[in-house]
Amino acid sequence: MAYQTGSEVSADEYNKIWSGAWSTGTTRWDKGDVSPALRELIEDKQWVLPSGQGIVPGCGRGYDAMFLARPGLHMVGADLSPLAVEAASKLRDDKGISSQLVSFAVTDFFNFKIPDEKYQVAYDYTFFCAIHPSMRADWGARYAQIMSPGGHLIALMYPLQKAEEARGRGPPFMVTEDSYHDVLDNNFELIHIDSNCQTHDTRVGEEIITVWRRK
Repeated sequence: MAYQTGSEVSADEYNKIWSGAWSTGTTRWDKGDVSPALRELIEDKQWVLPSGQGIVPGCGRGYDAMFLARPGLHMVGADLSPLAVEAASKLRDDKGISSQLVSFAVTDFFNFKIPDEKYQVAYDYTFFCAIHPSMRADWGARYAQIMSPGGHLIALMYPLQKAEEARGRGPPFMVTEDSYHDVLDNNFELIHIDSNCQTHDTRVGEEIITVWRRK
């Protein structure tokens, strides 16, 4: 699997790009908290999370993985950058959250060993938009591989940019609702969509939260 940010680069080079951002503190995507749309879905709309295990690819500092973790649902925060995993693990420990509830690992999403029981829930936010659009079909196929039948993929669509001049630039790369349908519909069913979800102040009109069920 070749990682791309406009042109093909190796996984090692891709890691250097993101680890470089972490080492210099240029993590503009890091809003310092759980995504409001995810919190609203779970706490206000009372979306029922399954038991088992879940995964958050491209977890960054791990806010969302830690939020989703609870007794009966072990979450794995996965990131290609060791610096991100280090930061997430430190934040978890600082918060006094047990590693039995949430663990973090340096992981190549497209190549890691899939557990026998697979995953019952996954959350994807700034991972889909960070990979080059040419990799999106592989992204959808990989989620189909790692999710158990009936499992839920929670996908927060971002950035839904309106400006034509923003198209094709990135990362983040612009997405549309069709971007997800194109790569998920064969193996997933869209069961929830909210275009009026809560957002970070700087992302109003840029996000739609969805839930997809593995067929």
